[in-house]
Amino acid sequence: MVKKRTSKLFHGLMALLLVVSVFLPALKVSTVVQAEELPASSYTMKTVSKINNNKLVDGAKYGEGKFYLQPTYSFPNDVTLKDGDYMVYHVPNEFKIEKDSTTELKAPDGQTTIAELTTSKADNTATVKVTNAAYFANLSENKEITALFTVVWADSVKLNTPYQINIPGDQVYTLTRIVPDDDPTGFTKWGVQDSDDPNYVNWRIRVNRYAKSYTGVKLEDTIPEGQVLASEITGYYFTEWNKAEARPRLEAAHINVVDGNHFTITPNGDGTMDGQGLYILYKTRLTAPVDNATKKAFNDVKAITDQETFDVHGFAALTTTEGIGSGAKSDEVEFQVKKKLEGKTLEADAFTFQLIAPDGSVTEAKNDAEGNVKFPAVKFSNEGTFKYQIKEVNDNKPGYTYDDSVLEAEVTVANVYGQKIASVKYKDSKKEFTNTYAAKEAKLQLEAKKVLNGKALEAGKYEFELKEGDKVVATAKNAADGTVTFEAIEYTAAGEHTYTISEKAGSEAGVTYDTAKHEVKVNVTDDGAGQLVATVTGNNPTFTNTYKAASTTVNITATKVLNGKALEAGKYEFELKEGNKVIGTATNAADGTVAFEGIEYKEAGSHTYTISEKAGSEAGVTYDKSTHNVTVKVVDNGAGQLVATVTDNNPIFTNTYVASSTQVTFTAKKVLEGKELVKDQFKFELKEGDKVIETATNAADGTVTFKAIDFANAGVYTYTITEVDSKEENVTYDTTKHEVTVEVVDNGAGQLVTTVTGNNPTITNKYTEPKKEEPKEDPKGEQPKGDLPNTGGADFTAFSTILGLVLAALAGLVYRAKKVD
Repeated sequence: MVKKRTSKLFHGLMALLLVVSVFLPALKVSTVVQAEELPASSYTMKTVSKINNNKLVDGAKYGEGKFYLQPTYSFPNDVTLKDGDYMVYHVPNEFKIEKDSTTELKAPDGQTTIAELTTSKADNTATVKVTNAAYFANLSENKEITALFTVVWADSVKLNTPYQINIPGDQVYTLTRIVPDDDPTGFTKWGVQDSDDPNYVNWRIRVNRYAKSYTGVKLEDTIPEGQVLASEITGYYFTEWNKAEARPRLEAAHINVVDGNHFTITPNGDGTMDGQGLYILYKTRLTAPVDNATKKAFNDVKAITDQETFDVHGFAALTTTEGIGSGAKSDEVEFQVKKKLEGKTLEADAFTFQLIAPDGSVTEAKNDAEGNVKFPAVKFSNEGTFKYQIKEVNDNKPGYTYDDSVLEAEVTVANVYGQKIASVKYKDSKKEFTNTYAAKEAKLQLEAKKVLNGKALEAGKYEFELKEGDKVVATAKNAADGTVTFEAIEYTAAGEHTYTISEKAGSEAGVTYDTAKHEVKVNVTDDGAGQLVATVTGNNPTFTNTYKAASTTVNITATKVLNGKALEAGKYEFELKEGNKVIGTATNAADGTVAFEGIEYKEAGSHTYTISEKAGSEAGVTYDKSTHNVTVKVVDNGAGQLVATVTDNNPIFTNTYVASSTQVTFTAKKVLEGKELVKDQFKFELKEGDKVIETATNAADGTVTFKAIDFANAGVYTYTITEVDSKEENVTYDTTKHEVTVEVVDNGAGQLVTTVTGNNPTITNKYTEPKKEEPKEDPKGEQPKGDLPNTGGADFTAFSTILGLVLAALAGLVYRAKKVD
């Protein structure tokens, strides 16, 4: 059972594979883009047609050569080429494809294959098929495909019959198929222009090429008008054309020259040609201009036989037609050479040439605008060889280099059948004189002008470039006067030149550079006299740079000194003036510095300032009224910076502080016990140390007033007031020294202030009324003395005095300690 199921499954799979194998190729084919012939509207096509690498000529006759057809297909940018797209070139019916072929077509790089060319002999077509669509996708503009193939004459094209042939992409040509040198009649005639002298044509007649049997043969040659027989007629017989064999000569007796344009030949004398042909040679001279359109000379011959008559038309293709057959007669030679001028357009009559005859005689001629130099025809009456020379006259025109060659011309005059035939042979077949014109070069120095604002210009400071396009032609630097002169430019040819002059950016401090580009145009022309002349427009442009040195700042200062007391910040004000104009004010710092706001200088120059202190009203201060000059000289250091030099800066202003003096009036109180006090009764001294500085007496009321003492300086002053013992009777004087201390201090407001200690002491005297005197008793009866009992009062007075002095000393020490603090 399992085997049956397996067998069925196997057969099912095989059937499925069979179906897939049948339809898979169909599915695959359906995905391929089918080749499509592009419509003619999607491209343009141009064809270059050649034969044997020569361009086809309308009206020409061609033999069995190969025709080259080169179509180029050009596609608009909006046409997308796909692989397989193709174009069919239909070859004209007059031509045929020689063989079937397939050729790869390459891109311009010669490496990349872009298409395929297939030629079909059966269809007579050439098919170009795109094979590299990706190439054209990447280069979508100016798409082109060029093919090249060969064709030959179709079998149906008859000989010597003109056909109108429309070559696709080219034009309609009228072409004739011929068999060159293979005329089936066996009677042909052709000519070749003489290489030595193009005035001559070498003619050839071939009679009975295939060596048939003819009788009654007679050749009648008619040389057309414009040509004349110019040589003997010669020839030979042959049995097979081009066979190496003995060749009997044509006998002169069998030739009958009627005149210069007619002759007859009777082969073998009786006109019998049995198994032989005849090759005839002769030369004609062109005596009239030929048709430049056809560039051919024609010459016919008639071959008469008993069997048939042949009219043979011969022609000679002329490679040179200029200057030949210019009406000369057979016995005349018209010497002619060619003038060529390099470097300038040739003008008529520009140069003179000499024809020097054998006898030394000279004939002159000038060139025409085309360069032809034609001498008058020279007639020759005698046979022989005559040597002439032709040379150019060097008239030393400026700018010209002359061809100094001498052309040898040999004239041969022969008697041809009773007629003088003159022919000339030139040693140089070119017959050309070449002069060179080169106008003398013109030299021009382009210039510019350099201006520097702000400082003196120095030589060589700035560099300039002269450019033609992007090429630097020359560089130059400025002179001290600002001129910028580039090295002279030499012009050897006429033409126009456009230059730009610009200054190279520099880095000089303080300088702003001119970035302008100035255009200068030079037109070089040939003055026609051998000299180039240069005319310049826009020369000598001006470049302006600006120099400005960077500013500098000066701080002007002063110093404040205050004698007499400590200086305080901001206490005094100062003025800085330039002329009468106040340009700055400042006050002092605690350390006495006075700093004005900085002054910025943008230009060089000298400045004189005055500094003065503004008058104040501070008590006790005497102000400095002086005015100090300060000079600032600002100079440019030449490196882009102003530099200032200050003279007499920081002057000193000194103020003096003195407090006003003060007075102290010292007083005392006088007391007299025991008696009424009388004015001026007692005298008192005021001492400073041991020096009495004032004295005074008491008033009736006991006041003692010394004259006031002035104090001009702060300090502590100690005085003593004592009474002068005037020895008044019954008076006990007070001997106490009363100390008075005066402390003088500055109140800081310009005033000395005193503090007096111990002033107005009381000085007490005692008056003792004297006792009345009693009679003296007997010593034995003496009364007791009137002395008071000793109570110790004297000792107390001394102690009090000492204690007062000690206390005063202590008070002085305390005061001084405080003052120091």
